[in-house]
Amino acid sequence: MKHTHSKNSLFLMEIILNLLLFSVLLVVGLQFFIHAHTRTEETTQLHQAVSSCASVAAVFERGDGTLNDLLETYRYSINLDDKIIIYLNSDFNECKRKKATYFLSVSLTPDSSDTLSKASIVCSDSNAQALYQLTACHYNQQKANNLQTQPIGGY
Repeated sequence: MKHTHSKNSLFLMEIILNLLLFSVLLVVGLQFFIHAHTRTEETTQLHQAVSSCASVAAVFERGDGTLNDLLETYRYSINLDDKIIIYLNSDFNECKRKKATYFLSVSLTPDSSDTLSKASIVCSDSNAQALYQLTACHYNQQKANNLQTQPIGGY
């Protein structure tokens, strides 16, 4: 009987150790998958922010160097004199302010000149944490009659 009792104790101990090892591996594995899922969401969010900023930059660059084209293209945008706010929902589609999860802030930079207009575009989340920032440039066409010419050689 002692021999049977020791076999049962050994088998029970082996099962307990297997359960303990399985539990530890399960906790480590779950942490790994949770971390991977969080990284995937952050990467998706960053990719959408980059795409949204690039779309706004394309509208600015093909326009006239002002923010007026953005107001026409994005119907729910708000003009705050020196900047425009464009509201985006959780899928990064334009929406009204009440449904916004993200927003784009577009403003003309002070170092713009007659020949070059620059706009700073910032994509932020609802907590005003910047996700991505981009500077777009628009080259203003100069006409020949607007240029002042100097005679060559002083004549």
